[in-house]
Amino acid sequence: MITELNKSEFYKIRHITDKCKNIEVRAVVSGNNPGGVYVDHSTEPTAAFIWIEGQKGFQIVGDPQSISFLTGLEEYMRKHIEPKLQKQNINWVEIGLDPDPWDKTIQNIFQQRNISSDTQHVFTLRGNPQSIEFQDQEVNIQRISCELLKSRRLENHSFLESKILRFWDSTDSFLEQGFGYFVEDNNNVVSLCFSAFVVDKTHAIDIETLEQHKRRNYGAAVARAFVQECLQQGIHPYWDCTPDNTGSIRLAEKVGMSLDFDYQISYYGLS
Repeated sequence: MITELNKSEFYKIRHITDKCKNIEVRAVVSGNNPGGVYVDHSTEPTAAFIWIEGQKGFQIVGDPQSISFLTGLEEYMRKHIEPKLQKQNINWVEIGLDPDPWDKTIQNIFQQRNISSDTQHVFTLRGNPQSIEFQDQEVNIQRISCELLKSRRLENHSFLESKILRFWDSTDSFLEQGFGYFVEDNNNVVSLCFSAFVVDKTHAIDIETLEQHKRRNYGAAVARAFVQECLQQGIHPYWDCTPDNTGSIRLAEKVGMSLDFDYQISYYGLS
């Protein structure tokens, strides 16, 4: 029977998720980042369906032949999970998976849905690039600090705080485990790059530049600052993006990252 685990029980699927390349899964299961876990058996799970709060999506891991998932996951989603998503104004179910062998299983589980698939790229840092340095000395790049968050001195403080709280339970949790940089212009955050998910010494990156400030190389500046600290601290940066996001791909490559692996996203709309 499909069961939702309490956070204190997430350890029950560590034997499954420790093998996952996707660090978002391990970040949730380790308790670092918010999310939920649904399993096929409450005592000895063989498969898990994991809610990644920061991504507003799921990952499915473990045994693709789990009878509980094959026969009951679609109904469980419809009765217990999808109503919660709709209350949050989430109109799509997105599920990340290893293409082989979960792709056929997902099609079978959700055969009553109009399910589609796409691919995600993951870039990581290879080697030790020596060319990462600030090119524009006029850009006001700062590290996100406790003092900054407590002072609320930035005019768009709510933007910075909301970005962090999308991925973290609190700003304190973020400051304890992650870090980030931002470009300040006229007392506003106009571009930022920070740790969205953290597992051990791997930090998944979230980066955003406000629309009116794009094409000024601000994204490259904060990404370089972030990756530079990763190099100094022995941290492994992890960059997840869609294949059609050519700007994000160029930026990842610009700071010395290269394609590591792909994974599949299956998705369907909620009526």
